[in-house]
Amino acid sequence: MTDLWYYAEGEQARGPLSLTELVPLLTRIPDPRRVMIWRQDFIDWKPVEEVREVAQEVFRPPPLNKAPPPPVADAAAPIREPAVNVDDAAAFKNVKPELTGLGGWLALIAFGQVVGILRFVVELGKYYQALQPQVWTQFPTAMWGETALNAGLMWLFVYTTVLMFRHSQHFPRFFIAQFVAVICTPFIANLWAGLTLGLATGKPMTEFMSMDIKEVGQLIASMIGAAIWIPYILRSQRVRNTFVK
Repeated sequence: MTDLWYYAEGEQARGPLSLTELVPLLTRIPDPRRVMIWRQDFIDWKPVEEVREVAQEVFRPPPLNKAPPPPVADAAAPIREPAVNVDDAAAFKNVKPELTGLGGWLALIAFGQVVGILRFVVELGKYYQALQPQVWTQFPTAMWGETALNAGLMWLFVYTTVLMFRHSQHFPRFFIAQFVAVICTPFIANLWAGLTLGLATGKPMTEFMSMDIKEVGQLIASMIGAAIWIPYILRSQRVRNTFVK
């Protein structure tokens, strides 16, 4: 005979119910643990949590949704590599990453740009410190023209360096222009000095046009540098990959 159950709702006893009818009713109550229940053979009413056969039905955990285990690879099955055409594999093997950035020979150019600016500033400082103050008053046109020429050359150095570190597409063109300016500046400066000083003194301009051994050496070094670095700038794949902005 199936046991018949009763549960207390306030001061009222509800039932009789079978266990299968009682459990759904209890699960809908917010706190079923302290609901009082009774059946035949009970001396007194008991809370649900003390009646094992009811509690284990009411407080049964939900089913565990376990993910299926990953498939186990068959150890006996051979591991197959993707099939690649022989010609494609050979071509891929010979592929090299594209060169870019201020590395390789471009690192030397970057170093030379920065050092060149510092050296030019030092040389200008020594030159103007060695000049006598009366030279500016006697030959202002010659001195200010030479100063403007040096200032223009300094601007070109700095601007070219900025373009280099910005990876600007204009850098190669300005780098070549910088070499041309460095080579041409001594001749322009000599010509300017000869013209202005010759007019100021009434002497032939050739008396004021001269280059010392140091200037000649610097000019030769600039020509050699141009012969090396200008072809590199024009032909280098790294240069084409780097200066694209």
